[in-house]
Amino acid sequence: MPQHMFEFMIAVTLLAFAPSQRHLIAGQHSSVLMQRPLTLPSIHSGDSCTIAVGSRGTVPNQNHIFGASGAWFGAGPVYVALPYRFTRDDNNATFSLDQVPLVDGVHRAKTPWVSVPSYSGAILIRGHALDASGRTLRFSASGAGPRDSLYLEAPQARSAGLWSFWASSMWVPSPGCYGIQIDTLAGTDIVIFSAT
Repeated sequence: MPQHMFEFMIAVTLLAFAPSQRHLIAGQHSSVLMQRPLTLPSIHSGDSCTIAVGSRGTVPNQNHIFGASGAWFGAGPVYVALPYRFTRDDNNATFSLDQVPLVDGVHRAKTPWVSVPSYSGAILIRGHALDASGRTLRFSASGAGPRDSLYLEAPQARSAGLWSFWASSMWVPSPGCYGIQIDTLAGTDIVIFSAT
C-alpha cells in the first residue's frame, strides 16, 4: 500500500472517532449553562404560591407533540406542560398529585417539553421547592434514571419548521410550591407551579 494511502486511511479512521463540531459546541454551551446559578425565589411559611399562568395557543398542534392543545408554561423559547392537570379548565400551573404514579416514595409526573423551531442550542432544566425545605425536583428522560437536572439539545424535530419535543418525567417529592428554572442560550426562564 502506498505511503499516502496509508496516511489517508489513518486520517479517515481518526476522524470517525473524533467528536463532531456540533458535539464540541454543545458541550461548551452546556458548561456555560451549568455555571448559571439557580435564581428561584423563596417563600416563607404562610406565603402564597404565585403560580405561572400558561397559554393554550402557544404550541401548535403537531402530531409528534403530546398534549399540544393543553396549557404550556414559560416565556420561550422552551415551554413545559403539566399534563396531570386533567379536568382543569383554567391555565394555572397547579395539579393534584393524587393521580400521579408513586415510584419509590416520589411522584413521577410525565412532563413534556417543547422548543420553537428557530431555537438551536443547549437547554438546562433544574428546580426545587420554594419553601425552606428546598426539596429537589428530579428529572428523567430517554430511559435514564432521575437526576437533579435535565439537559436537552435543540433542535429535536424530524424536519425543519417543526417544534422540538421531548418526553420526560419530573419527580415531585411531595405537595408544595415548586420552581423550575429553564436555562437556554437565549436566557433564563422560571416557571412556578403548585402540586397539591
